[in-house]
Amino acid sequence: MAGEEDFFLEEKRFKQYCEEFIKHSQQIGDGWEWRTSKDLGDGYLCKTHFQVRNRNIPSDLKEKNNDNIEQMLFTRVEESLDDSQVAGACATEEVIRYEYHILYSSSYQVPVLYFRACFLDGRPLTLDEIWKSVHACYQARLLEGPWDTITQQEHPLLGQPFFVLHPCRTNEFMSSILTGSQKQNRHTNYIILWLSIVGPVVGLNLPLSYAKLGPEQNTNTDSVERPLS
Repeated sequence: MAGEEDFFLEEKRFKQYCEEFIKHSQQIGDGWEWRTSKDLGDGYLCKTHFQVRNRNIPSDLKEKNNDNIEQMLFTRVEESLDDSQVAGACATEEVIRYEYHILYSSSYQVPVLYFRACFLDGRPLTLDEIWKSVHACYQARLLEGPWDTITQQEHPLLGQPFFVLHPCRTNEFMSSILTGSQKQNRHTNYIILWLSIVGPVVGLNLPLSYAKLGPEQNTNTDSVERPLS
C-alpha cells in the first residue's frame, strides 16, 4: 500500500487537474472558470451559484430542474429586477448567491474550498446561518466540531472575508480514496474526487458527467495550448 505522502498534491498537478476540470465545465456549460490574481500571479477555480431556499417558486418554474431554475433566476435577477414574478421567486429571504473558489494550499499541499454567500440585497450570511444551511445528513458528521470544519478567514489572494472548509484532514480521506482507485486502475482527477466529497456539504454538487470523465476526454498535459497561470 502506498504511503500517505504519495497523495500530497503538487501545485503543478493541481493546475493540470484544473485544466481537465475547466475543459469539461466548458463542454457542459456549468459555469466554472479560472481566474488569476493580477498582483500575485496565482490563480483559482471559481463559480457563482444561486440557491433557492424554499418552495415559493413561480408555477412556470416548478417543473424545471434545478439547473434551469438557477439559469432563469440568474437571467431574471441580472436583467429584470422590477418584474413582479422575479420579486416573488427571488425575494431576498428565498434566494442565496454562493460564490465558490478552489485554491491550492502550499502548506497542506491540497486544494481548499473557499466560499461566501449573500442574499440578493447584498446581506452576507453569518457563520451560524451557513451552519444551519448545511444539510442534516452532513450536520450529523460535523457535529463534533462544526466551527473547526467551517470557519471564516481572509481569502489568501483577494484579502476579503470568506468561509472555508478547513483542509487539515483532506490528505487523510483522499489517500484512502486514491488508494482504492489505483488498485482498480481507474483514471482519477483529484479535483473531481475531492470536490464531489466536500462540495455537497456547502450546497455545491457536481453533475454526474464529471464522474464519467475518462482519459480520452482529458486534456493532454504535455500539449496544453493555454496552460493555467
